[in-house]
Amino acid sequence: MAQQRPLPELDVDFLQENALTSVRLGIEDFQRCRLDPGSGGDPARALSAVRNLFAGILLLFKFKIAISVADPCDAASLIFNPPDIQPQADGAGGVEWTPVGRFKPTTIDVATIKKRFDGFNIEVNWEVINKLQTCRNHLEHLHPANTLGEVADFVAELFPILRDFIQTQLNEQPADLLGAAWQAMLEHHNFFVDTRAVCEAAWAEAGVPPRMLPWLEKCQCERCSSSLIRPPQDLLDGGASVEYQDETFTYLCLACGHADLIVPVMMKMLDKSHEYDPRNGEEASVEQCFECNRGTFVIAEQHCLWCEAELDYDRCSLCEEPLRQEDQHNDGLCGYHAHTYEKYMRD
Repeated sequence: MAQQRPLPELDVDFLQENALTSVRLGIEDFQRCRLDPGSGGDPARALSAVRNLFAGILLLFKFKIAISVADPCDAASLIFNPPDIQPQADGAGGVEWTPVGRFKPTTIDVATIKKRFDGFNIEVNWEVINKLQTCRNHLEHLHPANTLGEVADFVAELFPILRDFIQTQLNEQPADLLGAAWQAMLEHHNFFVDTRAVCEAAWAEAGVPPRMLPWLEKCQCERCSSSLIRPPQDLLDGGASVEYQDETFTYLCLACGHADLIVPVMMKMLDKSHEYDPRNGEEASVEQCFECNRGTFVIAEQHCLWCEAELDYDRCSLCEEPLRQEDQHNDGLCGYHAHTYEKYMRD
């Protein structure tokens, strides 16, 4: 059997300090990227903010794993990537799986952190963490100056995760560990939550088709990717409606001031959630509605998200075959039986 070499050294206290430093630097970067350049602001610090903040939360996760065991060697074995496991002959016609080499100097990634948390019953909202990771990866491929709104959303989403983790898993108070950086995060989070509530209340008056509301909630500013968008007050005061003024109804971004049409953004969110690849044998799940001519008819649910049109006949009265919009003129028959009936009548 191959001899296992020593583990890399793990300084748990240093791990925690690195985590807190990353979060503090991330907040400093966030504050700098939002300032006007004339006041010392630097939009390019947006990407650095996201990198530091996400790295900080992952380091805190690793710190929690490390302090979950008493033996420093056990802690290191949980944090560093293990050696490769390779099959070896056992000399008796069988096989045994043996570690080859040493623990790697690199530490575990997000997927492995989740496995460690599962093993130690450490709870965290992984849905939000995955969302933040997707945001981080997305920002890596965009120019930071065009993503300030998305960075602001990122910080607001991170706040409750960081707060709950520090309080429940580390038994500490965030303000004690992070100082001024925590106060900055708190103020931004409160502003974000309050502003989003204002936006939601405004959209409730904008005449959005009820079944399109889930896609409105996913909309972001086309310029800065902020979710803090609302209908202009003058449109609301004039009685305009998204449902009936869909070609002219705009949104206003409260993060960057950009204004644009809201319906194309809603449709983009809808189409994104119903993407399909015909090369894999997949079929479209949304099609054009025969009533309102919008691409909002959900085939599986047999109704339109925009005008709420539904099928008069959903199954063939003879064979129970599901019917679609194009079958409605057959008076409850599928194409085959409608053709058979027409042929019978001709004969």
